[in-house]
Amino acid sequence: MAEVAEVNGRLEEAGMLADLSRDLLKVAERIQAELDGIGFGIITPEVLSKVEAAEDAVDVLAQDLSRGAGELTEWHRALIEYESAWHQVIASLGTRRN
Repeated sequence: MAEVAEVNGRLEEAGMLADLSRDLLKVAERIQAELDGIGFGIITPEVLSKVEAAEDAVDVLAQDLSRGAGELTEWHRALIEYESAWHQVIASLGTRRN
């Protein structure tokens, strides 16, 4: 994850949002690499529910941070949980790409 300046756990400057976006992009790229060749049609809605919940948490924190609220530790935790949820989906398919 990119290092970001923080004061009392909050973003100091709006310019730091670019770093947060890069963090999310890195996570998305890792997930896409692992999903390469896996059809979304074989992923059941039940399995995707955890991903959707983790994605919602990322969205909420992104909105908070864009308003100058929210904490960076929560953001990083949300990204870890989002990536972990995708790893669980991939594991449930019996397919893992590294």
